[in-house]
Amino acid sequence: MEKEEKVVVVLLVMALFSLSIGYMLFGQELAGAKQQLEGNALQYTHESEVGEKVSLDAEVLSKRFTYTGDHLLLEVNSDSEVLSVFIPKTVGAEALNGLINEGDFISITGIVSEYEGKKEIKVERKEDITLK
Repeated sequence: MEKEEKVVVVLLVMALFSLSIGYMLFGQELAGAKQQLEGNALQYTHESEVGEKVSLDAEVLSKRFTYTGDHLLLEVNSDSEVLSVFIPKTVGAEALNGLINEGDFISITGIVSEYEGKKEIKVERKEDITLK
């Protein structure tokens, strides 16, 4: 092999090595991002991060409308964690208020967000909440 061919082989090996390291470090995160782009929700856990689309089953502990805006707030029990669920007025807060009662078990799909330092789930569509 001539000198130029050896350089090309070394560069190719370095490129493959870099790609494999990148895949090992970021592959799982990229797979999660792809899943979110496809509209699939991940199961909510304590480690779920802001911006992730998640789903969970929970018991409704309380419900109330916000003081301004007529948005519905649910407090739910999810694996011994009390979590807020924010349902904007534009998503159908009033209709869902008539369907959901304290003590009901519901399935929720939404985006993890943060309000006043605490995690909450923001519902994007009325169909993202169903009674169990």
